[in-house]
Amino acid sequence: MGRRKSAKQIEKELQYARAREAYNPPVREDGASTRKNPLIAVAYKPIQIAAGETAKKYKVQASQKSVVFFGQTALNLVDAGSEDPLPRGAKPAKVHATVSDDSPNIIRALGSNRPYKRYAPGNRGSNTQYSYTAPLSIQSAAALDNEVKTVFNAVKGKLGGAYGRVWFTPEYFVLTGSGE
Repeated sequence: MGRRKSAKQIEKELQYARAREAYNPPVREDGASTRKNPLIAVAYKPIQIAAGETAKKYKVQASQKSVVFFGQTALNLVDAGSEDPLPRGAKPAKVHATVSDDSPNIIRALGSNRPYKRYAPGNRGSNTQYSYTAPLSIQSAAALDNEVKTVFNAVKGKLGGAYGRVWFTPEYFVLTGSGE
């Protein structure tokens, strides 16, 4: 059981619902511009089997814009050669970043006309990219903290203000074997 809603609050929700119901999104025209997100193949070294420069590397796909944003050398990635792809179900360690404006804008949603804060840079519909994700190849388990902090410090100035964020997600590596 929640608290009782006032009549004013119910009327406001009804107003948003009617506006959302009456909204007809514009039809996308043929040949309309889209934001391209090209991928590149890079060689990734899993931390769980990493032991120096001779450790086995795997081929993973990474966003070209994200690799440029973080820096290929900071991510310890090299261009992929004839490496095998990651085993099925494995996920590489990743660094994520969200870029923001110095001050958020209050704008209204297109469908419901409800106000909300927009933290992303640029205007709505400007196709400005504000979120980046790239694999991070860790050289050794002992260097994990230093290498992650190096990437964080490399992009700290690009986050665009107090609302920008950068974070790390560890890898999920699957080792499989046969019962035969």
